[in-house]
Amino acid sequence: MRPAFDAGVALTRLDERIARSLVGAGWIERQSFADACASLWIDGELVHLEDLVLHDATRDIRTPTHELTIARDVLRTRRRIAGQSPDWTLSAEGIRTLRKTAEITPVGADEAEAVGAIVPAGAIDREGKGVDFH
Repeated sequence: MRPAFDAGVALTRLDERIARSLVGAGWIERQSFADACASLWIDGELVHLEDLVLHDATRDIRTPTHELTIARDVLRTRRRIAGQSPDWTLSAEGIRTLRKTAEITPVGADEAEAVGAIVPAGAIDREGKGVDFH
């Protein structure tokens, strides 16, 4: 158990140092790019970090691959989470937004507007095609 405890302490210290650092925001942004590439690597897809940086800046030199567009979606999701309050991600609104079953509503919108923005998630049949309920 000692190695896991030491790792937790080290990560806490790193987090505190990054928060106080002048380059903290840049370091977090770099890690967001690296994590977006790593999340696709776990799925067996290869996305080069340099290609993702260029695609994010709309400076592509070739047509983006499907994997590259997925990595950019992961990057945008990480940015959306980072821009919210710490408890937003696990709230009902955060989960609906991240699962893409709700429209993004303005911060000042009342509850009636927010409830009307919820879009039901479609069921998936055995062949993997979405079922239209309308």
